[in-house]
Amino acid sequence: MNDNLIEIKSNKPFYKRRLFWIILSSVILIVIIIIIIVVVTRKSNKDTTNENKEYIPFMCLDEKNNPSKNCIGGWFYRISDHTPEYNANFAKSKNWNYVLLSLSVGSKRTIENIKAFRNLNISVHFMTLQKTDYLFDPQTAYDEIEKLLIFVNNNTLDIQGIHIDVEPHATDEWKNGDSDIRTKIFQNYTIVLENCRKAINKYRPNITFSAAVGWFYSSKTKKNEIIGGRGNDMVDKKRLDFIIPMIYSVTTLNDILKHSQDYIDDKANTIIGVAVLDHNDNLQNIINQVIENRKNSSYFYGISIFSNHKYSDWGSR
Repeated sequence: MNDNLIEIKSNKPFYKRRLFWIILSSVILIVIIIIIIVVVTRKSNKDTTNENKEYIPFMCLDEKNNPSKNCIGGWFYRISDHTPEYNANFAKSKNWNYVLLSLSVGSKRTIENIKAFRNLNISVHFMTLQKTDYLFDPQTAYDEIEKLLIFVNNNTLDIQGIHIDVEPHATDEWKNGDSDIRTKIFQNYTIVLENCRKAINKYRPNITFSAAVGWFYSSKTKKNEIIGGRGNDMVDKKRLDFIIPMIYSVTTLNDILKHSQDYIDDKANTIIGVAVLDHNDNLQNIINQVIENRKNSSYFYGISIFSNHKYSDWGSR
């Protein structure tokens, strides 16, 4: 019986056995190819997703570490007066969730302050370009940001943004010049913004770029007194992510709202700048009222306060 079975198996036509193995091998090969295609496609899609994932600029983070529109912070000067821990704790005591931190490239104190603020989950925006010289040689703005970001990268510093304080209206030429001169200065300012953005894109693309601006740039542009000062001129992919109009030397809520209205109407991401000394003991009430009046705007992101060392209790804690 067993011999017959063996004989029958061995007598099976060779071409059928060969066909069977060819078919089986083909099926296995097809399955392997399909698996490879699926794996490669998924990896490719994942890589493409990561490449196409666009950075969303932000000034501050919420308690879950997500970008927030409820930003309270401001200019933080004179960091050498006290320890980094004092500085960070002072900002925290004022409910600041971001700072525009005046820092020095290459300084150990700079590194220590950044770490102290970040330890309290306060977003740090490196404040720089605080002179008007850059307006007369815009290439130097690129050079300055390049040097700064190389320092940041070499020390793996956890910063969330770059903030500049180049003010065209602060130059003597602007103050004493006519519309043509002011237009030229502002054209250079636009080049400064673009040069800064180029350096940021090259060295640290996933950080926010903001600037202090005159609250009147937009209105002067609408009057054809300068070119390029509307909010949506300054806030675009080649220039800024946020503008901070400096609404100082005014004491009433109506004036703050009036002076910031142009940039809100321009649909530009705006953080409204107010000054401690304009409001003193009424500061928190003013902040609350500004937030209440602007909270429904898609382009209002919070408050910037000038500044830490103007508080009456700075240095007394």
